[in-house]
Amino acid sequence: MRGTFYGIGVGPGDPELLTVKAIKAIEAADVLIAPKTEKKDGSVALKIARPYLKEGVEIVYQVFPMVKDFAKNPEAWEENKAEILALLDAGKNVAFLTLGDPMFYSTYIYVYRLMEQEDVEIVTIPGVPAFAAIGSRLNRPIVEGDDILAIIPATADRTQLEKIMAVAGSAVVMKVYRNYPEIV
Repeated sequence: MRGTFYGIGVGPGDPELLTVKAIKAIEAADVLIAPKTEKKDGSVALKIARPYLKEGVEIVYQVFPMVKDFAKNPEAWEENKAEILALLDAGKNVAFLTLGDPMFYSTYIYVYRLMEQEDVEIVTIPGVPAFAAIGSRLNRPIVEGDDILAIIPATADRTQLEKIMAVAGSAVVMKVYRNYPEIV
């Protein structure tokens, strides 16, 4: 019997912010997929989840190209998909760890789209997005009442960014790592 594929949001960085459901899925997983970039050793998502790993869990590191256009390097994505499918076909429950929420500017979205093409049971478990954690950490509301919240990728065109920020009561700019000097 084929295993189940889990997409698990591990939140913004604090292991105590993982949901109970995420912790249970991590503890029950046979294999954890730990995404990493080519430039870094290890996986930030795995580091966050580490307190909840069961002894002997198999950890598979997969490199995912950090590109805007998924089609620019389809081979890497297909290789990762094939590796995950082989694990599932062996009857293993496989959990893909991702920062923040799996369906919010996440590598998991691309992996999910590949996996949904197959006959695979998929369970996606939400995580705390960074902007929600920041508001709570600072004890400052992100929005209230009739405020409008705009969530914008920092990779958006500058003109588009300025237009959105001019009309939104509050704005959250995501994916700032590359554009930090220009944004701030």
